[in-house]
Formats: sequence, structure tokens, C-alpha cells
Amino acid sequence: MNKIKDKNKIEVFYNDSCPVCKREIEIYKSRSEGVEYNDSSEMDDKYNRRMHAYQNDVEYKGAEAFLIIWKNTSGFKWLSRLLSNKICIFFMNLVYEPIAFYLYKMHLKRRQKK
Repeated sequence: MNKIKDKNKIEVFYNDSCPVCKREIEIYKSRSEGVEYNDSSEMDDKYNRRMHAYQNDVEYKGAEAFLIIWKNTSGFKWLSRLLSNKICIFFMNLVYEPIAFYLYKMHLKRRQKK
């Protein structure tokens, strides 16, 4: 993982070869501040299985990674405030994990075709 010089910045790893992931991240990129987005499609599977974000050397994954992104993205900050509690994070992960698993399986199929 590359270290960001500014400790307050957020480093996000997402699978750019996934059309769904790429489209969503493009929206965030155009509206976020202090977030560095990195393509993980050629990295360890850990980063392709689910979204990862790092801030102040703390790892966030799945729903928590989205909350960190939304907190720093214009138009999504309200969503972060609304859903930043343990109960909502639990239910967000219940929805997110099966979708992320399916997208990961599609990533593996794309990788095999190369």
C-alpha cells in the first residue's frame, strides 16, 4: 500500500475493471475532497473482494469504507451522517457482501479471459 503524505487524506482501493465499481467511483471522484482513488484490479484479491479505504493508518472495508468516502463527498455527506452507526453498518454489510461477492466472481472470470 502506498502511504499518503497527508495523514488526513483517505486512500481508497477499488476494482477499476468492474463496470459497476468503476461507474460508482467516477461519481465519487468528481465530488470528493481529500480522497485518493487507486485501481486494485491487479493487486491482491483482498482489495478486489470488497472496497477498502485507509485513513490515519486505519483500515475500513465494506460498508465502513463507503461511509468514509461519503463523509468526504459532496452530496453524500448526509448519507454518511444518517448511516454511521453500528446497526446501520451491520445491515449495510448484509446487503453489500453478497453483491460484492458476485462482483468479485465476475472479476475472477474477467481475469481468466486475459
